[in-house]
Amino acid sequence: PNQAATTTRGGCSRCPYHLQAHFKRISTSQRSKRTAMADYKMEDILALAKMAATRAGKFVADARTKNFVDRQTGKAKNAFQTKSNSTDVVTETDQKSEEMITGLIKKHYPHHKIIGEESSTEGYELTDAPTWIIDPIDGTTNFLHGFPFTCVLVSFAFKKEVVVAVMRDAIHNETIYATKGGGCFMDSPGYTGRVKTSGCEEIKKAYVTVDAGYGRSDKEILRFHTRCRELLRRKAQGLRVVGSCGLNMAYVACGRIDGYVEENCPKIWDFAPGSLMVTEAGGFVGDPHGGPLDLMGRSVMAAATKPLFETLGTCVKDAVKHMKQLSKL
Repeated sequence: PNQAATTTRGGCSRCPYHLQAHFKRISTSQRSKRTAMADYKMEDILALAKMAATRAGKFVADARTKNFVDRQTGKAKNAFQTKSNSTDVVTETDQKSEEMITGLIKKHYPHHKIIGEESSTEGYELTDAPTWIIDPIDGTTNFLHGFPFTCVLVSFAFKKEVVVAVMRDAIHNETIYATKGGGCFMDSPGYTGRVKTSGCEEIKKAYVTVDAGYGRSDKEILRFHTRCRELLRRKAQGLRVVGSCGLNMAYVACGRIDGYVEENCPKIWDFAPGSLMVTEAGGFVGDPHGGPLDLMGRSVMAAATKPLFETLGTCVKDAVKHMKQLSKL
């Protein structure tokens, strides 16, 4: 980050006790009676989101360490199940992390709605009501294999608009968070303060991340291949697969990554927090095929600047054309 350090708001993300003390200043009865966003203090919502993400993040990081040791000794790995297919996995840690977060939210805001990845398997709906959106482990496959790039995502939406977002990466002791109209901030061992996107405008200078998603059909493989092809044809400086939508978007917000594209896979809990972080950091977020981001959709694109965002969109369009040409062969 190239911004001067400033004091973070809502307490230190590395100290859940500080956050808890801050949040207890308002009673549960007062909070439960609120029905309009103007009735809420943004710092209180942010404080709870950071406290929940911090606690769950520590739990996930500790479980990851144990899981890694088990893999080395040949003992049973972290138990997991599959959801939509063999690449869409969920572990016991996912489920316990979500229970930890939802329990904390219900304690303070019992009337709020919650959309959680592991508790919304039968479907979900985003309404105008105050709604917490949770991904207890974003990057579960990374977690399962000991690859140190996972995070906990907690965001808060009101009238279908994300107004508070928190990404907690406990493995690297880092939190990135944003509030609507309040900017995007980082709290890490090396930097504490406001963050901005990189400002990169040219694809030839851009470090771009993509993801293959869960699909392994010939069509899905071709879709991923053609997207990568178009990015490389335009000589993108770097092309990577991180395996975590939340980290990808948080990294665009703080300038580590310049652009990110993923289609037909991520859901609201994956990109809701990042959509606010990127825009508050000066970047652009939308649908890869054009138009604004649909929080109930399954595709997302983010970029540091409008010119780069438009170039990424052109890559997606040209990839679609190339797929159609190949289908005629």
